[in-house]
Amino acid sequence: MAETNEYPDDELASLLEAVLNREITSPEQERLAERLSADPQARTEFIRVTAFDAMLTHEFPAADYPLASSALEIANSKPSAKPRTSRRSTWLSVAAALMLLLGWIAVQKDPWKQVSPVNVVARFSNLNDIRWMDPTTQGLSSDGIRIGQRIELSSGSAEVTFNTGAKLRIVGPTIVEPRTNNSVFLTMGDLHLEAKTPQSKGFTVVTPTSKFVDISTSFSASVSPDGLSRLTVTEGAVDVVLEGTERSPRLTAGDSLYVEPGERQVMTRIEEGDGTADFKFPTIQPPSREDLADQSRGNVEIRVTRGNLKFKTGKGTSGPISLLTNGTGQSHQDAPNESAFFEDHSSGNFLIDLGQNTAIYKINTYSWHQHETNERHRHRARQRFTLYGYSDEQLPDLTQMPTESGWTRIARVNSDHFFEVATPLDRPAQQASSVTAARGEIGNFRYLLWEANGNTFFGELDVFGAPHHETQN
Repeated sequence: MAETNEYPDDELASLLEAVLNREITSPEQERLAERLSADPQARTEFIRVTAFDAMLTHEFPAADYPLASSALEIANSKPSAKPRTSRRSTWLSVAAALMLLLGWIAVQKDPWKQVSPVNVVARFSNLNDIRWMDPTTQGLSSDGIRIGQRIELSSGSAEVTFNTGAKLRIVGPTIVEPRTNNSVFLTMGDLHLEAKTPQSKGFTVVTPTSKFVDISTSFSASVSPDGLSRLTVTEGAVDVVLEGTERSPRLTAGDSLYVEPGERQVMTRIEEGDGTADFKFPTIQPPSREDLADQSRGNVEIRVTRGNLKFKTGKGTSGPISLLTNGTGQSHQDAPNESAFFEDHSSGNFLIDLGQNTAIYKINTYSWHQHETNERHRHRARQRFTLYGYSDEQLPDLTQMPTESGWTRIARVNSDHFFEVATPLDRPAQQASSVTAARGEIGNFRYLLWEANGNTFFGELDVFGAPHHETQN
């Protein structure tokens, strides 16, 4: 499996279920507050369960959160007499209370009291339009920050300078905690690091899924509410240390990497191509005729299970879905009939049936588009999809959401986030994403589903691995 949703223990599972169903009692509320205050694993699980859907839909900007006391009101509210809303709506309501409840907990135990100069490892060097999760926190610009002292920023930004010379820029909502004089633990949120002094070399940002170790450089790191970690290197190089692996991937300037939560530690790398029909990328291989999904094998089926490819007479017609498994990408930058893409302003799903249960090690996705005369027109090159796997022989109901019908979520890809696209020219015209696992295979699946968002010009889908029975010999 590519991820796990198991709770740490039965008590926490019961408390979280009560929150999600909006049926939590006062004693349960007090016990949950105790668990979240004392147990980092419980806080991570609370974040994972309640805020995941909100992260995907971006419906709750942090700056719009009300006062911390409303978190308790939301968590303890009674079900209304109206017909019950969907479970998704309930999750979103509770997700809005996430930061607030953590802020309420922080009020109970002020982490800024009695700062010992001996333990101070960093200081605030700049605060900009900030709101703390603890509304009683104030006057911190001159206070020292010690090891184990959480910085819980609701909105705005803060700059922190370590005694080693490392500089962190934190953007709310973010929870980060110094672990040593040259490392921090990022529970969730966004930060940017500059570690350019000799003393700051090796500065480490630890996340729930990985460790990012700098090599005298600059990089950005983020952790989403459900534990998805992202690294983007802006200068120099960074080693990505994953638990249980002997070899650490090294990223250099311009590289980005996502690490999914879960036992497999599924990684997604996205790169910009050379803009030619050779589809050359820094580390990702070009489209292949040797992968398991290539149509030359004869036993692989690909089809659209949701949405409609853009078929019409004249220019701008999508090619057939079969070209995604023909071993090549497009021959030039604006080749709609050599691409598979959905109708304007729509989305859809691609399904690959490998014919048998397969140990999959790598999945690559390629796209290319730039208008012949308008250089800024590159939006059909971006990749935005969620990738799922399914191992049983009988497919589930494809009219249901994959998350509701037994599919395993493998990875989420949003190349605009990877490339931090602010203007159209920031977006590469030729892109590839590559999904792998830190150790061994991604998982054993017969079916793969790309739940695509938008009408991207996809050129090729490659799947690498071996039939499951071969891995058992």
